[in-house]
Amino acid sequence: MSTFIKAMRFVGDLDDEFYDDELQRDVWNEASAVGFQLFLWISLAAAAILPWVAGITGSWIAVGVVVVFLTVTFAVLGYTKSRGLDMHTSQKITRPRIYGAVGLYLLGAGGAAVTLLAEYGGGSTRYIAVGAAIGACGGLVCGIGGLIRRKRLGREDEARAEQEELVELGKEG
Repeated sequence: MSTFIKAMRFVGDLDDEFYDDELQRDVWNEASAVGFQLFLWISLAAAAILPWVAGITGSWIAVGVVVVFLTVTFAVLGYTKSRGLDMHTSQKITRPRIYGAVGLYLLGAGGAAVTLLAEYGGGSTRYIAVGAAIGACGGLVCGIGGLIRRKRLGREDEARAEQEELVELGKEG
C-alpha cells in the first residue's frame, strides 16, 4: 500500500469498524459524495464572488479558496485512480454542471487575477493580457493533450473488450 493511500485511509478513518457494515458504508459513501459536491460548489461560488465584492482582500481569500478546492479535488481524484478507477474515463465530462463549475472557477480565478494584477502590476492591463495569452496557450495544449489521451484510452478500452470477448469465446468453445 502506497504512502498516499495510507495517508488517505488515515484521513478518512477507513479502518474504523463502522465501515464493516455494508449498509452503513454505502450510506456514508453517498453522504460523503454529497458533502464533497457541496464543498466544491460553495468553494467555487465563494471564489467567484469574493474578488468582485471584497476587492484585494477578497481576491487573496479567493486564491486561497481555489488552492484548497484544487488540493481536495486532486486528492479525491488521485485516491480513486490509485484504487483503479479513473473518473475521467468512467463519466461524461461534457455535462452541463461541468460548464457551470468551469464558469464559476474562471470567474473566481479570473477576478482574483485581474484585481491582484491591477493592484500589484502598477494598474497596467498589459500583464493581464500577457497572462491571458499564456493561459490560453497552456489551456490549448492541455485541451489537445486531453483529446489525445481520451482517444488513446478509448482504443485501449476497445482492445480490452475485444480481448475479454475472445477469452469468453475460448471458454465456450
